[in-house]
Amino acid sequence: MQSSVWGYLFLVLGLVGIVLINLFGNITVSNEDMYYILKEVTEASMIDAIDYQAYRVGVGYDGVTEDSDPDSMHCISGIPGTVRIVKEKFVESFVRRFSEAVEQNRSYQISFDDIDECPPKVSVTVTARESYGWLSKVFGSGAGDYNYETDSAQIVNTLSAILEDKFR
Repeated sequence: MQSSVWGYLFLVLGLVGIVLINLFGNITVSNEDMYYILKEVTEASMIDAIDYQAYRVGVGYDGVTEDSDPDSMHCISGIPGTVRIVKEKFVESFVRRFSEAVEQNRSYQISFDDIDECPPKVSVTVTARESYGWLSKVFGSGAGDYNYETDSAQIVNTLSAILEDKFR
């Protein structure tokens, strides 16, 4: 009798351990995957958004065209070889590439904190919300005065990137 109780105890502890390892391992892997996806997508989107006209001719903000924003242009106009990105093109490319690369079973919030066209610098924050509704059902969040915060977990990744020219 006594050895069977010990057997049941170890069985239950083993199952609880497997559930916890799976839960925390999933959050850790998700964070690592999200960081590398964010890094690769940001780099590729910045390269997509390079303004080759500005690189060849040295076009900057002239106050006439709507291709550049005066608040995000910090380079001298008219100097050929200056690397510059276009904000709208970067955002469009980033959202497209990011949506193709991530898992579709989570909800994501993308925040562009800072985008400078010249010199090209971006700061992007991605918040992934992962739902753990089954965990709140197991612990019974609706019963009694107890309020367990196990409905969802947020995984936040922030990346700042500067695009440099390797020929200078």
